[in-house]
Amino acid sequence: MPLDIWFGEQYIPGMKFSLQITKPLFSGQSRFQKIDVIETEAVGRVLLLDGHIMFSEFDEFIYHEMIVHPALLAHPDARQVCVIGGGDGGCIRELLKYPNLKSIVLCEIDEEVIRVCREYFSAMTKSLSDPRVTVNIEDAVDYIGRQRNEFDAIIGDTIDPTGPAVALWEAPFFASVKNALRPNGIFVSQIESVFSPHGVIPKVTKTLRSYFKDCRLYGATIPTYPTGYWNFVWASDGVDPFSVHDGRQKEIAATCRYYTPEHQRAAFAIPAFSQAYLS
Repeated sequence: MPLDIWFGEQYIPGMKFSLQITKPLFSGQSRFQKIDVIETEAVGRVLLLDGHIMFSEFDEFIYHEMIVHPALLAHPDARQVCVIGGGDGGCIRELLKYPNLKSIVLCEIDEEVIRVCREYFSAMTKSLSDPRVTVNIEDAVDYIGRQRNEFDAIIGDTIDPTGPAVALWEAPFFASVKNALRPNGIFVSQIESVFSPHGVIPKVTKTLRSYFKDCRLYGATIPTYPTGYWNFVWASDGVDPFSVHDGRQKEIAATCRYYTPEHQRAAFAIPAFSQAYLS
């Protein structure tokens, strides 16, 4: 019989998303944030950071497939990739599907996130043990700031602009990202929802447009994320997201539960009102 305990996340005034908890599994405080793991009736285990849903077992594959594959399939020959945040290993799991990748760096500021995920989400974090993966426990502002022409893609699997992540959403960091990418490199990051009242998307896209020739939004339906519709930002100087290698795309899509070849174009069809953010 499930406990009559509910977790609720309010993300728009007057609107709250709730999950019934069957068992609290972990609660602790790292140097940077509060970390909780709960077991729920509807979506399995859920990771919370500072009271916000990071992912659930039910739909994490949607987020991780969509933050990785549109960029990696569009890049003609990605060899080195950096993931910022992502201590749960979900992005790494998807990146390991590409045999041409020689090196993947995970830059995670909070080692406790990795430890907790290894204990409660071991199916995801086992990807971190792959020999192609280097786990770097460091502030991404410092790490990316030292890199020059190092990566073919940088993936921002970060929390929203609060707490330790504030600097990851500001102009100096995006300038460092540009410097750390090779010519025709791609930067992709989660960027909240176009329905969010926080104003993150207009600010970030305006800033990225000052560094990259091409800046776009795309989206995915993720039931446990605020509003149920989540967005990602794509930035590059020369890679067309719609130009993919058909054979490779079919192979990757066959491993996915959400991404399909049609998503490579359809996901970039954003609502009319949000197109103003890119003008």
